Amino acid sequence: MAFLACNSNCLSKVPDSRRWNKNIKEQVLKGNAKKAILTYINMKELGLHADNYTFPPLLQAAADLSSSFTALALHGQTIKTGFCCHLFVQTALLNMYSSLGFIGDAHNVFENMPVKDVVAWNSMLDAYVSSEQMDNATLLFHSMPLKDLSSFNIMISGYANMGRTVSARSIFDQIPTKDTVSWNSMILVYTNAGDMVEAHKLFKELPVKNIITWNTMVRGYVRNELYAEAVDLFEEMRAGNVKPDFLTMTDVLSACAHLGSLERGNKLHIYAKDRRLDSSPHVTTALIVMYAKCGSTLKALEVFYKSQCKDIYCWNAIIAGLGFHGYGYSALKLYDKMRENCIMPDDITFIGLLNACAHAGLVEDGCQLFNSMEKEFGISPKIEHYGCMVDLLSRAKLLDRAFQLICHAI
Repeated sequence: MAFLACNSNCLSKVPDSRRWNKNIKEQVLKGNAKKAILTYINMKELGLHADNYTFPPLLQAAADLSSSFTALALHGQTIKTGFCCHLFVQTALLNMYSSLGFIGDAHNVFENMPVKDVVAWNSMLDAYVSSEQMDNATLLFHSMPLKDLSSFNIMISGYANMGRTVSARSIFDQIPTKDTVSWNSMILVYTNAGDMVEAHKLFKELPVKNIITWNTMVRGYVRNELYAEAVDLFEEMRAGNVKPDFLTMTDVLSACAHLGSLERGNKLHIYAKDRRLDSSPHVTTALIVMYAKCGSTLKALEVFYKSQCKDIYCWNAIIAGLGFHGYGYSALKLYDKMRENCIMPDDITFIGLLNACAHAGLVEDGCQLFNSMEKEFGISPKIEHYGCMVDLLSRAKLLDRAFQLICHAI
């Protein structure tokens, strides 16, 4: 309520709604969706009227909050005020319902629009693509009276997610003038399909590459288990004075981990540290995994303890790394510290812990952890957890218990 009072003091002196609209928009852009909604409520309490500029950021705020109640209430407000027929508001409604996953409602808004510009068509196209309704997206795309570059790029991205390389390439070849997004999307199609030869061909043809282009290729090599090629491409980046970001470092460190190349991993660590990329939790996790897989547990622990920002992935990485090398007690101690730091475990945490217990022969600890998953944290055991438990019991020669567990899992 203090926020409302503040807004009232600052803005109520201005009789029109323009300042309020600007304030609402700024709050949404800053990620303060709740404050944007509160500002609108305060605006109404002061007797000021919303207009066609008020509702689009508010509808975005409802989408950001993932609040269907707020979304429906705001839709009702657009009808009540008569702005539901305004093109900008209708497009914002369409985008809001799409973001919430209500594709049917988005379609209804779209169908009821008397005038549709290319932005509205693209919004509906993106709604179908985002929900993996590529058949509906294809029909809509071919019925569009006017297409722009975004229309083509949306379709290529959709086909990339579905692994439909032929369809994507057909759209790509139809684009009169391609931009970097078009090229990057088509490269992604090939990397997702595992066709790194075609991806590399396009990569070489692309006249102007950005960091997304390079990252798409590096990640493509890693996902397709071409780890040496990923590292080589990173070296090519450095030679070409292309500045990597935390995503680049995360993927190339993953490649080094799979190669078991500690020397190269050390050099990458120094490189990341010099450019302050090691402060990213993503890079921290990748460093921990790399050192653990390369057999340097002490370095993995050093990275973990020096990190100022530890998320669940960092904790999971160090627990799994310690467990893999037989340090079961250390893994369990870290788990206790993790709980003390109010970090909630997830299913990956328990895979690491159960593996740690299996490698260290900690049968009772493992059984207690397994039983706590659902009772304490509401995490249903998956096949991976049952596999860890069977391994744990089998190593302890408790074959009857292992067999009973398998029967229970089935």
